[in-house]
Amino acid sequence: MYALVPRVAGGRALDLSCGTGSYALGLAERGFRVVGVDLSAPMLARARARAEGTGVALQLVRVDAAALPFRPRAFDLVTVILGIEFMAEPGLALEEAHRVLEPGGVLVVAILDRTGPWTLWRRLKRRVMPSIWRGARFLGADGLGRLLRAHGFAAQRWRRAIYFLPVPALARGGWLERWESIGARWMPGRATFVAVAARRA
Repeated sequence: MYALVPRVAGGRALDLSCGTGSYALGLAERGFRVVGVDLSAPMLARARARAEGTGVALQLVRVDAAALPFRPRAFDLVTVILGIEFMAEPGLALEEAHRVLEPGGVLVVAILDRTGPWTLWRRLKRRVMPSIWRGARFLGADGLGRLLRAHGFAAQRWRRAIYFLPVPALARGGWLERWESIGARWMPGRATFVAVAARRA
């Protein structure tokens, strides 16, 4: 979802619920000065090891996204990639994102849509098997849009992907890409991965 990220030379980015640092590292490689935050110490340890292994500079902080220790207007960009699902108070996290963003700054949020095939599979699977998604709460695109508007953000650009569960036989010979393009054309509301870039009012 880097296509939703604005190009800000030397920009300041905050990655909420950064996990093992995949997205934070990607932002740093694109020229941002990145702070990644997460409540999980083991996740942050993995992110730190990955950053050190690649020589990429990341500042990593263990903190609740709903109570950020940063000054107002400290960042040009805030991202939340598959993190809303795990937040006890996503509204409070968005209020904090609004506070620490520059006026006109961009918030990029990505979720697993609650009715997408991959999400439905995870919701079923977590009932019978251990899963990191066991306590996750899933939104739909409409719910995400309402949440953003309620906390001072205007959605501007949406991106959607992953319309079907992957079938190994289709992965050969480019069939999976064709299968997904059919889903994008004929079932645009059924994407599992939904991302949005929203502007801070």
